[in-house]
Amino acid sequence: MAEWLGHSNQKLYQARLLLENQEQAEQSATGSVLSMALQESVLFQLVLSYQSYLHEIAEIAQCRDSFSSLQQLIESVPVPTGEMTELRQLEIDDFSWLSQLHSAFEYCGQKDNRPVPQPQNASMIKLHDQTAQSLPLREWYQSLSDIIDLQRNNRQES
Repeated sequence: MAEWLGHSNQKLYQARLLLENQEQAEQSATGSVLSMALQESVLFQLVLSYQSYLHEIAEIAQCRDSFSSLQQLIESVPVPTGEMTELRQLEIDDFSWLSQLHSAFEYCGQKDNRPVPQPQNASMIKLHDQTAQSLPLREWYQSLSDIIDLQRNNRQES
């Protein structure tokens, strides 16, 4: 587990460094292209951090199967852990930071300019238009860091 823990921490650290540079580039008038590139880089590092953290959880659950998503991980263990269940609730909630993070990541992989999938309830806060505004990367970074720290601390106390 120490290998995945270190890898998760490294990816979070890289995301934070890129985020700081992205926020500086966003403030400068000439940094719009750089800001967009850094924004996407932060997004990718956050997703890599999340995927690495899923491997941490898999090791705790003694899952030796390969997987590429939380759903596949849950299906490969006899009983999902509390961590998996909590993350699954965030993934299926269209308005959660984790669901929005995944939607933004999927949008980056699209070759055309299809809009980011939006939650059906128009009264709720929508995802930012990625072509016009910056993503709430700081919030996503903080939320991911917080949930990882909280879940790790809960395991240590158990």
